[in-house]
Amino acid sequence: MIVRILLIALLLIGCDDDLRVTKSNTPPLQTNIYQLDKSDDDYFYALDGDTVKFRFDSKITTIRLIGIDTFEIHKNNKAYRQAYENNITIDEVIRRGKAAKEFLKEELKSHSHYYFEYDEQFQDRYKRTLAYIWLDDKTMLNLQIVCKGYAMPLKIRPNTKYASQIKECYQRAKENKLGIWR
Repeated sequence: MIVRILLIALLLIGCDDDLRVTKSNTPPLQTNIYQLDKSDDDYFYALDGDTVKFRFDSKITTIRLIGIDTFEIHKNNKAYRQAYENNITIDEVIRRGKAAKEFLKEELKSHSHYYFEYDEQFQDRYKRTLAYIWLDDKTMLNLQIVCKGYAMPLKIRPNTKYASQIKECYQRAKENKLGIWR
């Protein structure tokens, strides 16, 4: 518990006013930011397939997975746009979005430690923390979601560190009809 508090404090101290993370104050890739206490069922809540709320001690932090986008889980303007762009029904958009959310939840439940890697920006305009989540088996969750066929690439500069790997995985998942591409 003390380790978690110290690491979170280091993160907060390392950020400047616009919350931009530089190479000098970014935690190392394998810094254990959050050691999961599985005795508590409310350690995370998946909002959808690419956004998760984590509880770090008593503080709730929203993490937006960098480099990926999943289908929406509710009917809204973006869901209708996704239906139009993919030539599918709105109900199919929602079904695919819920499948991505379930995949994300199962992946998070099956691991006991999460490591967060940041790119050029620490937060987006909605004040969500932007991160690549690495699991305790050394796989990147963001990439795993795409490779298993539950997300599309979302390249937003300047956060593009793994954009080529994500795009490659997406193409393979679609070609092989994995996940939501069945």
